[in-house]
Amino acid sequence: MMRNIFILFTCLTFSTCFVACHSDDKEEKGPQLAFSQLIYTLEAENPLEIEVQVSEPVQVNTSIKFNIRGAAIQGEEYELSADEFVIQAGESKATIAVIPKNNYDAGKTIKLELFPVEGYILGEFSFTLIEVQTKGQLICSFAEENYVLPGEITVRMDVKDANTGKYFSANTDTKIPFIVGENSTAIEHVHYEFVDNLDKEFVVPAKRSYGTIKIKFLKWEEGKTTLFLLVPEGSNRFLPGDVDQTEVYIKGMTMPDRLEGKWAFKEATSIDYLRVNNWYGGPEEVEHLPENNLPTDMLEFVNGGTQLKVHATGDMAHYFRDCNVKFLKEQQLYLYESAGIGRPPLVTASMFELSQANVNFSGAHEKLRAVQVGFRLLEDNETLEVTVLDYEPTDFLYDTYESCAAYAQEGEFPMDFHMVRYHFTKVK
Repeated sequence: MMRNIFILFTCLTFSTCFVACHSDDKEEKGPQLAFSQLIYTLEAENPLEIEVQVSEPVQVNTSIKFNIRGAAIQGEEYELSADEFVIQAGESKATIAVIPKNNYDAGKTIKLELFPVEGYILGEFSFTLIEVQTKGQLICSFAEENYVLPGEITVRMDVKDANTGKYFSANTDTKIPFIVGENSTAIEHVHYEFVDNLDKEFVVPAKRSYGTIKIKFLKWEEGKTTLFLLVPEGSNRFLPGDVDQTEVYIKGMTMPDRLEGKWAFKEATSIDYLRVNNWYGGPEEVEHLPENNLPTDMLEFVNGGTQLKVHATGDMAHYFRDCNVKFLKEQQLYLYESAGIGRPPLVTASMFELSQANVNFSGAHEKLRAVQVGFRLLEDNETLEVTVLDYEPTDFLYDTYESCAAYAQEGEFPMDFHMVRYHFTKVK
């Protein structure tokens, strides 16, 4: 601090002498040219505008060069938006920006000195001093230890100020690098890619305390399903937090070709939920829920998963029919039956169009039409989760369906709060 005060005092003294010695020359040689301020402060995170001015408007565009001195290193600790000031014709001022970069070391300054310009005299502030504030250290921590990548996911990094322990906030965007761990088995640009992120960095927007990146699935391959992301070590600026790495499981989208083969019925996971959530009607609505299925009931996908053959005699046969299969989109579905206390888990499923199914889900009534059904391979790749939400029941939850259908908007599934969800096991 005493050193900075001494520098400031010296500069002010020098400027006073300069003005006194040249007061007579100003009127003789022409208008004055000078910086608007003698002292500036470059804040740790925010760009700074430096201004020069002339005592009267210029007649033509006028370029003003300057010399750069000081301990701060241009290109490493700061950048300049331009290497000259340009005052436009008819104007009397111009600015350039000083942009902080890796300004971690205290006590650094920048000194800009104006070169003479023909027709002008250098005024009171022919140079300016810029004190560079240092950036504080940041604690960087992934929001989750594990992620699952179906088609595309968002990974989040939380940031705190190392000095205060409070969540970080700046007036400009902050970029935080990350690295791909050596233990990753998935290969970038083969099995996954970072979306619009060539530099591999999280961008924390201004006034925010976290940044996000997006990862997109490209290809599923056995043994190439693990991606580790890490906070780099050895940085003066970024310190690893509690969750200094995250593991991304490259699960991939559940596409028809990954379903080829036979899948045997294992369990109906949503029946208990349906039994206690018949919103309308009486207890008779849940007397015939589609829960009676056999281990021999199977769904078989053939021709690269583009056709479905049904081998079943249980209740699931009241809905599924032999049909063509087409992938439509990824869609997030709630696992209402797993909610417990709080919000139910949200998972990403592949929505397939089945060219026909009995939407009445009944052995006595049949209404065939194309339907949308959610398919999701679980992490073991041996369990297939099938979610039926596009149906018009006549044997169970019929009053619930009629009431929900009256309020459903176009494109919505009236029974999306009453999904019938089955698990199947891969037949080897």
